[in-house]
Amino acid sequence: MQILGIAILFLVVWYGFKDRSGEAISAFDPHALLMVVGGSFAAVLISSSPRNALLTLVGLGEFIPGVRRFAKGTHRIEEDREKLVALWREGKRSQATDVATASPSPAITKMLDLIMSRSRPAVVSSTFLELKHDEVAYWQPIVHNWEMLSKLGPSFGMVGTITGMVQLFKNMSSSNLNIGAAMSLALLATLYGVAFGAGLAGPISHFLNGLLDDRLGCLERCEQSVNELISRAEP
Repeated sequence: MQILGIAILFLVVWYGFKDRSGEAISAFDPHALLMVVGGSFAAVLISSSPRNALLTLVGLGEFIPGVRRFAKGTHRIEEDREKLVALWREGKRSQATDVATASPSPAITKMLDLIMSRSRPAVVSSTFLELKHDEVAYWQPIVHNWEMLSKLGPSFGMVGTITGMVQLFKNMSSSNLNIGAAMSLALLATLYGVAFGAGLAGPISHFLNGLLDDRLGCLERCEQSVNELISRAEP
């Protein structure tokens, strides 16, 4: 994956120096856009494992209604936690067990096991700490990659600006004075870089980090519920 990222990076730089004298000047410049987006994702490929690079794109599914697997999972854990706690308080142990068994979340299964074994607070804390670590290990690289993209976008905008200025000076020194395309690349690359970093990648990383915080908060409430139910059962 790193070799692919390096190859794409060199391709982006080469593409920046490609002659654009015959291209029409427009507010939408696919040349500049490809440099910014392609270069930024090339850097992600270089710095990430294949799995994390793929998950970076998969994380975009949280913005699509009906595909929000992580957000739906957190909501399901919270619902199952509330049902289990309510049934256990009412003495409906069998129904509470059914809820935990039917839940797809390991956190709810752990809740039932810890409650039934009347585990000590230290054991409860250790169990949920491990669950939190698993969530962070899965989701944090995705958030980190989008945070990195928010910083790399403007940087690759500058790459486009530099290559555009080189083309500009090259055209000025030749008999062909059609410098509009080079100037367009120099300016639009900076614009796209800032827009991609501050307007897209940055908010995406903030949103995904919020989903992770919601999941960790949900697991924290599960831990508190376990300790509460155990303390209520003690004579």
